[in-house]
Amino acid sequence: MTLSLLQRWRVLAGEGADALGEALIRAWDEPQRKYHDRSHLIWLLDEADRRAALIRDRAFAGYAIWFHDAVYEPGRPDNETLSADWARTSLGHDPDLGERVAHVIAMTKDHAAGDTSGDAALFLDMDIAILGAPWETYCAYAAGIRAEYPHIVDPAFAGGRGAFLAKQLEHERTFRTEVYENELGETARANMRWELEEMRKGRMVKG
Repeated sequence: MTLSLLQRWRVLAGEGADALGEALIRAWDEPQRKYHDRSHLIWLLDEADRRAALIRDRAFAGYAIWFHDAVYEPGRPDNETLSADWARTSLGHDPDLGERVAHVIAMTKDHAAGDTSGDAALFLDMDIAILGAPWETYCAYAAGIRAEYPHIVDPAFAGGRGAFLAKQLEHERTFRTEVYENELGETARANMRWELEEMRKGRMVKG
């Protein structure tokens, strides 16, 4: 699977960037990742292929996908900043592209904050499209998130996760783009309400 993933990187970055691609793949394979792992990366790459007709700048979308969770330690407050810095440094040969990629990665800290449009909005929606997945897939996602915090007891985790879900549900819509809101918005809010209610009843979604 590593070779296949590296081949997908080469389509984006060229064969001369293999060392960087291999470093990114190693980062996505780190053991602390249970949801934010290579399966999430591959899912987003597939989603970008599926939405190819909507993407105007494939390089921007591709690099945003590869770098957006390149640094990920559950609970660490600067994951997005460090991932953005890695992208900015790695794309130093094209400073404008590097800055745009770094900016949208920083926005993943709070998907609802700030204004953006076009490919940036589409990428941000793709990153959280799992919220509107079919129920079984959503359950696996929620269990994966829980598994990334094994050192935190259930009540404490429920407090933090519940606050996130409640905040998302305060918004009139979940997604920035019409295509994702129309397709997944209603399901996403139903999924989040279900998970929040389960936690309020003392039941955790676990794999």
